[in-house]
Amino acid sequence: MDAEKKITEYSIIAGFIVCSIFPLLIFTETLFIELLIKIADFGLFGNQLFWGILFPLFIIFLFGYSGKKISTSLKQTSYFQVCSQFSFQVSSKLIAGLFAIYIVGLFNNGISVVLDSQIYSQIIFSLIMILFLSFLLMIMTFISSLIIVKLSQNP
Repeated sequence: MDAEKKITEYSIIAGFIVCSIFPLLIFTETLFIELLIKIADFGLFGNQLFWGILFPLFIIFLFGYSGKKISTSLKQTSYFQVCSQFSFQVSSKLIAGLFAIYIVGLFNNGISVVLDSQIYSQIIFSLIMILFLSFLLMIMTFISSLIIVKLSQNP
């Protein structure tokens, strides 16, 4: 039980570190929020609330939940297998969550374009933004998983 508690604690701490980047980029004067709005637009105040607070909390939850799930295989498998398992669990749920957010945003706001030919460009750009954000988060997740598993394996 102690190993499960320890890896969950390290996972949540790593989730906080990874997610500290989002509010910093969103609440300062950068164009990062404009790119996130291409995935889903929640209104003037809703964007900062969702992308700056709720989405990072979702990532922290994913880190903690995945850390609890891999705690049983911590001593049974090799170091890189556990890191890969953790990264895959977080990344797959994150990509599924981003696509769900995108679909909810489409149903909520619809697609607003001048020409019908722009619909495909807008959808493709939004999907590229989802994949780009997922790729960045996968890299950060894998790096943090290396640290989490190493700290959890030490006595």
